[in-house]
Amino acid sequence: MRFVNIAVAFIIAVLTVTVLGTASHSIFVLNELAELGVTVEGQYLSSILNDLAGMGPLYGALMAIGFVIAFIAAHFVQLLAPSLRWFVYMVAGAVSVYVTLTVMGILFDITPIAGARSALGMAFQAGAGAVAGLVYALMTPRRD
Repeated sequence: MRFVNIAVAFIIAVLTVTVLGTASHSIFVLNELAELGVTVEGQYLSSILNDLAGMGPLYGALMAIGFVIAFIAAHFVQLLAPSLRWFVYMVAGAVSVYVTLTVMGILFDITPIAGARSALGMAFQAGAGAVAGLVYALMTPRRD
């Protein structure tokens, strides 16, 4: 039963980072277009939904790979400070997203998520990972 709980929590964490990260990407891209003079009014929801359908599956798969590594490491770190378990998983989620996007940028010599071109955009991507890490921590209570 514990494995099922962990698997469900993991899937929900990946869905969380996918939805929040994709929405953040869409909003940052539209805001950049608006700064260039392109009319984007009324395009936010449709853009988010299109990006979620188009880039969401690959984005989610890549984040899932990073989360496997990060959450395993977080499991051992949180043993040292069980009362900060929620914080450990938040940091693990944020760092995982940041590292995944940075490594992809280095390997492919591109910014893989256009919405993460700026420091603020990258911070929002990492923030999506932090929220997903918190979701995972809250759905998988520590074992006493």
